[in-house]
Amino acid sequence: MEEINCGMIRLEDVDSRVSMHGWCRLIRDHGGKLFIDLADRYGMTQLVFDASKNPGAWDLGREYVITAEGTVRKRDEDTVDKKNPTGDVEVHVESFEIISKAEIPPFELIEEKKKFLADEELRLRYRYIDLRREEMVRNITLRHLVMKEMREFFYEKGFLELEMPILVKDTYETGSRTFLVPSRVHKGSFYSLAQSPQIYKQMSMIGGLDKYFQIVRCFRDEDPREDRQPEFTQLDLEVSFKDEKYIQGLIEEVVRRIFKNILNTDLPTPFPHLSYADAVNRYGSDKPDLRFGMEIKDFTEAMKESDYQIIKRVISNGGRVKGFAIKAGFNGDQGKLNKNYMLKLIENAKALGLAGLTWTYVKENALTSDPESIIKSIGEAKEFMVKETGAQNGDIIIFSSDLSESLLLGVLGKLRKSIGDKLGDFEKEFSFVWVDQFPLFEKDEVTGKLKSSHNPFTAPTKESEKFLDSDPEKVVGRQYDLALNGYEICGGSIRIHDPDMQREVLEKINMEEEKINQTFGFLLEALSYGAPIHGGIAMGLDRFVALISGSENIRDFILFPKNKKQELLVDLSPTKISAKRLKNDYGISLEPDSKSEEGKAE
Repeated sequence: MEEINCGMIRLEDVDSRVSMHGWCRLIRDHGGKLFIDLADRYGMTQLVFDASKNPGAWDLGREYVITAEGTVRKRDEDTVDKKNPTGDVEVHVESFEIISKAEIPPFELIEEKKKFLADEELRLRYRYIDLRREEMVRNITLRHLVMKEMREFFYEKGFLELEMPILVKDTYETGSRTFLVPSRVHKGSFYSLAQSPQIYKQMSMIGGLDKYFQIVRCFRDEDPREDRQPEFTQLDLEVSFKDEKYIQGLIEEVVRRIFKNILNTDLPTPFPHLSYADAVNRYGSDKPDLRFGMEIKDFTEAMKESDYQIIKRVISNGGRVKGFAIKAGFNGDQGKLNKNYMLKLIENAKALGLAGLTWTYVKENALTSDPESIIKSIGEAKEFMVKETGAQNGDIIIFSSDLSESLLLGVLGKLRKSIGDKLGDFEKEFSFVWVDQFPLFEKDEVTGKLKSSHNPFTAPTKESEKFLDSDPEKVVGRQYDLALNGYEICGGSIRIHDPDMQREVLEKINMEEEKINQTFGFLLEALSYGAPIHGGIAMGLDRFVALISGSENIRDFILFPKNKKQELLVDLSPTKISAKRLKNDYGISLEPDSKSEEGKAE
């Protein structure tokens, strides 16, 4: 008797005796016969129980785990399930054993009943049940296959798979908040959970291990956001004596391999490049979605002579006017982008920080508006706007103005992305683009002081290095990001390998010498012992796998993800730790909490 999985049997197995294990997914009682779809991660097979042979089968319930033995039979023609790979056959059960009973599942697991699928919070609470669904099995399997291809690729390229430490020194001053882990051995001292292996992979290059990669867990204590997880996975790599072109070529090659071997798709390479300035000025984002047009245009000069008073006031105070055309096939109250949608778009623009938004449309080869007073106040600028955007009949042109060009571009970029996603009329399904030539520094909006635009370990370009002292905002970093469909999936740079320059860059972001030595003294010391030219990149695995599957929800591709509030619902973490335990084990004292009974008692 052959032991097989639930997705394995075919017509050639007819008359074979088999044994299989699984969950009783769907149960149908036809009087003297009981039909059960037995499921595991490989598929589903129909079992047939006869009342005369297995009367105890009528005690089985949904999601009971059983072992069944029987003979494979061909189904009657009118009962063949063409949607199921095992649908030509069924197993007539001779004996079975209940391995474990099950409570009625809290939500539906059958794909055909997806419209009854529970909300995400409930599925995350019972994730171990949610993982039984075919969709989740496909998602998790895709993630496994992507990691497998990555590993095999880098093995073939001569990379070493190395493990960087996770419990590390806290370097909070240079980036996002970190998770802190108290030390029981060194009471009052803390480890930080690594946000990235950045410094340690640099030190492995100094150690002469010239090709490193790792599929690594990273941690970031950010405020809760829709598309972020406090713990995430990335493909991480670092190489010595190579430049940006080599590293970008590696990523293009491994992505092309994944698309070919897993998705059976020939992905054209090399990917296009945009400078940071071009990306922001033309698309309002440093991770532009190039599946659609809607390129942002500047209408400032053309609008100077208009009678649109709101716009004129902004221009007279040094502001800019920008907008873009949308191929919408506009027809009043009809279609995806109707009048009601455009009114909501105005409110979205206001919520994002603009004072307002104006929309117009092309009708009978001329720009018009509702009400007509708007187009009259625009005057002759309307011809320029149509020509500059290439708008045609049925197209919509939206525009706005603001004193802050960066705010204006940022909001238009977000509106552009949301409109593009709504229309969904993409020339191609996957659009990759490299964005590079980032500024090395940017000003903090609150303090006005310089900070790193990405991280303080990125090397400046040779051409802009001369501005470090005189005009640091002109310094361009050897930074490169890869965007896919409007999401950043990769970020990397060529690193600083000279200790003096590294110290200078840290000083430029207002770190005092004592703090530099305290926080990064170990890196500066390592660089002083002979560091090669080196650089690397990290790819967000969760996001990448979700996007290539056609989804934007990364939680569906993580085994046990946190929810939007950063809670792990299967174990209800995070949980409170008693003040007594913190004091005794870790030497940590909490301030009394007047609302906590435990705080009063201890």
